[in-house]
Amino acid sequence: MPINKPEFEKSDRETSILLMEFFRFNARTAFTLDEIVKVLASIGRNLSAEEVERILTSLEYGAGIESRMIDGVNYYRYRKVLAFVPTRKPR
Repeated sequence: MPINKPEFEKSDRETSILLMEFFRFNARTAFTLDEIVKVLASIGRNLSAEEVERILTSLEYGAGIESRMIDGVNYYRYRKVLAFVPTRKPR
């Protein structure tokens, strides 16, 4: 079924750009997956936790963010890049 231009522009890529802007703005804070899903929902992006986790994995693979397991909970935060960093495989 064909979709129109606004529906096409609401793709994962745009969501990943919104997430990177959010992480850059909050560079000193780490967030859980549930918190990130709520932030996206507050700006009109109603995605499941699985969809958001897939986007976060791709951002982590591209070295834009990093994750760390703390007390059994996975946290995500912005990764400040000072020089060229080759991409790495996700955990």
